[in-house]
Amino acid sequence: MRGVAGRIFVLLWGMGSALVAHADPSTEVKAAFTRYDEGWRNFDVAEVLAAMAPEFEWTNSVGIRIVSKPQFETFLKSLFKNPRFRAGKSGPLVIHSIRMLGLTAAVVSSSVLTTDQQVWDTGKTVPALHTNELSILEKQSGRWVIVRDLTSDESHGI
Repeated sequence: MRGVAGRIFVLLWGMGSALVAHADPSTEVKAAFTRYDEGWRNFDVAEVLAAMAPEFEWTNSVGIRIVSKPQFETFLKSLFKNPRFRAGKSGPLVIHSIRMLGLTAAVVSSSVLTTDQQVWDTGKTVPALHTNELSILEKQSGRWVIVRDLTSDESHGI
């Protein structure tokens, strides 16, 4: 009997280890996406770029489409030093959903409400800018990275 009980214990313990090894990956996805968001909030080009896959596509609400890290780095450096962009005050990141597409792909739907953002060409202050974002992440080389990112803005009071 002792041998059977021992085998059952080992079997159950092994099953528990397998379950731990395959914990909900959405927690890792959320952490990766949050780091990406923090890069934007801190105007940290390196942190934003680190969140991106080697091959990615980023498109914003005015139709700027970027597909290379050198091009994105140039864009971000210019954007982050612009006082009109920096004038905005971002509210908390709201992650509406994380939809897992298997164990190595996920879609994140999120939004941020920014106040006091300034319009590029006029400098006029936008009382409220609601940015919606849809991002696709993949697990590549053991870490979650963004492969596609699309933003849309809804302005209030412009």
